[in-house]
Amino acid sequence: MQGSNRRRLAPRGNLGELNVPGTRAGAIVSIGLVVVAWLTIPIARSFILGTGGVGLIVGLILFWKHRHPVQPDDESLVPHRRK
Repeated sequence: MQGSNRRRLAPRGNLGELNVPGTRAGAIVSIGLVVVAWLTIPIARSFILGTGGVGLIVGLILFWKHRHPVQPDDESLVPHRRK
């Protein structure tokens, strides 16, 4: 076989295409990846803390909006009718 026709195989697979489901198992995998990154890549710690903080803020805002939905009878949301 010629060298240009052979497909190069990665020994450990392609981790860039790792799909994590939105289940408990996916949460365990995600937490494990964060722990491994935290321990092995010291420069990534500020990024991990920053994204965790932003995620916490966005999550709290979405949780609050879900718990307190806007009422449809609110006058500010009703389009003004022409007379």
